[in-house]
Amino acid sequence: MGKTEKILRINKRNVRISNPDKILMREKAFTKLDFIKYYQLVRHLIIKYAKGRPTSVLRYPEGYPGESFFQRNKPTWAPAWIQSQRLGVKKQAEYILLNNMATIAWLINLESIEFHTAQVKKPQYDRPNMMVFDLDPPLGCSFSELRDFTIAIKPLITSFGYRVFVKTSGKSGIHLYCPIKPKWNFDEVFAASYDIGVIISKRFPESTLKISKKARKSKILIDVYRNHSYQSMALPYGIRATSQANVSMPLRWRDLTNVKSPTEFNIETVPKLIKGKKDPWIDIGLKPVMLHSVSKSN
Repeated sequence: MGKTEKILRINKRNVRISNPDKILMREKAFTKLDFIKYYQLVRHLIIKYAKGRPTSVLRYPEGYPGESFFQRNKPTWAPAWIQSQRLGVKKQAEYILLNNMATIAWLINLESIEFHTAQVKKPQYDRPNMMVFDLDPPLGCSFSELRDFTIAIKPLITSFGYRVFVKTSGKSGIHLYCPIKPKWNFDEVFAASYDIGVIISKRFPESTLKISKKARKSKILIDVYRNHSYQSMALPYGIRATSQANVSMPLRWRDLTNVKSPTEFNIETVPKLIKGKKDPWIDIGLKPVMLHSVSKSN
């Protein structure tokens, strides 16, 4: 073993970390080992939300900021113990399943800064168990404005019978998750989310479903397109590629009202914030509901 390598014993596996002091986040000089340490501290939560879900990664070979690429396929040379599942409709990919801490460490060694998981879970890979809304603010929109908009639309979504869970995206947006019974295909779940999105955009003129930058200028995008087949969202408690290594943070609704900036949740603050506290999403999987009947008028 060379001087620039480290072997970590995780989940009864030897995980080789090459150049463990390599900086992955330049502004704060966070290294591979800093990232692994963070995930070890929150591993019980990370695995809870990642296990059994197809995962894509955003890799930064020279660290952030720098060139990056999104990877869905497990490398052909990956160790045999890295679990995966071949999925896809028109185009398939060999998605890694983020089932344990050893897999997370192995991916961090490949300069994986972000983890994104799909809305399906083993064994029902063709039936989403989450309907999601990615609220993306326009330039000039403050986080407090987006926060207030999010709080305002919650009663509309719950009026359809859904329970709504909220988290910061870790960047400028906010993510909403609605647990559903895994009985419907991607098209049906997308249609239901689009139906709600249309109603929101009609009642709240500051929002839109139009995805192009030009068409949605100065409007909050209600991105329901994350409900298409094997699309993904930033992993809860996962690190995002930002200068402060922000974290996509699950919250209680009453706590959201006090959040002034998504930078409050990062690789340094989150382990302290969650210590000794109950997971705000602790019951997200307890009461999944039926998908509502889509309005034909929309």
